[in-house]
Amino acid sequence: MCLYAADLQRCGHRVDKAMVHPTALDEAASSLEPSVEMIVVDAVFPFGMIRRLQEITSLPVLVGGHNALQHMLRGSADFAIVGPGRAPLFAFVSGQNPSEIPGLWWRTEAGQLDCGGALSIAGRSLAAELDPFEPDDDWDYFGPPRAPGSNRRIPSIVADFGCVWNRSILESEGTFSPFQEVRSRLPDVAMTSAAQSVIQEHFIDQEGGCSFCVLRYSRRTSDKNTDVLSSLVTQARRHIEAGAHGLSLQTEHPLPFLVALLDQLSEAGLTDSLDEIHIRTIPWLLLRHEEQLIAAIERGREFRVQIVLAQVGFEAFDPFSMELFHKGLSAAENRAAARLLSRLDEKYQPHFVGTTGHGFIPFHPWTRPGDLRTNIEACREDAPWLLPAISPERRVELYAEWSPLFWKAEDEGLLRTSPEGFGWDWEFKDSGTGEIVSTARSVIASHGGLPAGGAVEVLEEVLTIWESGLSPAERRGRYVTLHGPRALRGGP
Repeated sequence: MCLYAADLQRCGHRVDKAMVHPTALDEAASSLEPSVEMIVVDAVFPFGMIRRLQEITSLPVLVGGHNALQHMLRGSADFAIVGPGRAPLFAFVSGQNPSEIPGLWWRTEAGQLDCGGALSIAGRSLAAELDPFEPDDDWDYFGPPRAPGSNRRIPSIVADFGCVWNRSILESEGTFSPFQEVRSRLPDVAMTSAAQSVIQEHFIDQEGGCSFCVLRYSRRTSDKNTDVLSSLVTQARRHIEAGAHGLSLQTEHPLPFLVALLDQLSEAGLTDSLDEIHIRTIPWLLLRHEEQLIAAIERGREFRVQIVLAQVGFEAFDPFSMELFHKGLSAAENRAAARLLSRLDEKYQPHFVGTTGHGFIPFHPWTRPGDLRTNIEACREDAPWLLPAISPERRVELYAEWSPLFWKAEDEGLLRTSPEGFGWDWEFKDSGTGEIVSTARSVIASHGGLPAGGAVEVLEEVLTIWESGLSPAERRGRYVTLHGPRALRGGP
């Protein structure tokens, strides 16, 4: 977005830029000048917020980002750019015919979904999307108070697009698969033949990766590490000269070249002003590249640059959920990756932080009480820093309806509409899990918030009652006691 804004301003367009906290959406929308012609937002905004923007401003809204297509399938967005957006957005704002802009989506007068042609994801070079690298990061902010200079505190530098984990789910090996009976299909939406072809070719036929993820259709943009490193140094220099003291490296696969990047940043004289680099990766890549991570931590220590490894998607530790999420490794291997982070975090503090901000999804439509128990016990043993992520609200989000996870839920009648979210929500197949989650929510609400031990404590108390073999009436009586003063171990 910072690059897009700079492009448009260089060509004479006026661009107002703001980061908006959801609680300040009305304030931000009301601040727009009468001359504004269009609102451009990231697809992280759910449907309800897009409709609210349209209601307040009466302006067309264009959505971009990794799940922008879903906003066109079920939301109220007027336009979407799907895939790398720098050239398509500039062409659209400059008045080019929409039908000639690959990646642009809209609705025809007849209500059909249409697009300007094939997506520009495959083969899109890093340079085409990033150069010239002259981002405008002077943005307004609407929301709760925050620290001065937050815009430039830890900006991103981009190493590639998409994710390296691309193996097909429907064609996965082995006799057991949660998706054995699942068949691919187009969304049940009125669309032109061109739109059907693009969705089929670029989404459905290329399904793969984690079953809930929409960041999976791209490939690494270059096999020449020297080109990638040169681009990263250029990006880092721009941000550091603008006042950044941290960088966030955007790639799922940073460990093989992280030492080389640190060396080049040092040679360019940039590490003296750099305090931290944030990275992320995939659990099986973490295990495969343990030595490279340790080498990067030690190199960072030499340069006084802290390595922060966050956003690792562990998601679950029970075997069934690992299969369902198609994580690419076993539950035992996933737990080993978590233990590795615990060991490195303890050994290399303060030069390395490895146990904060990771992904865990304890609930999906097929979660069983036994799976919940397995995940709680595994976290207590191997990753206690993940326990706060075990909450009734930590549910898998259906960001898109072209994945095997969505198709499986549809086949089993577990979907329900969600006009405020991303079009769809779901219910539990196992009634016991549904009882446990709804009861835990009720108990938490009755205490006016979480106990000292967090939501996992409530879930575990309720789960223990459910596992006791009591009749439904007896369970209800036990559940009621949890609503009373100091009934939970952590107090009210």
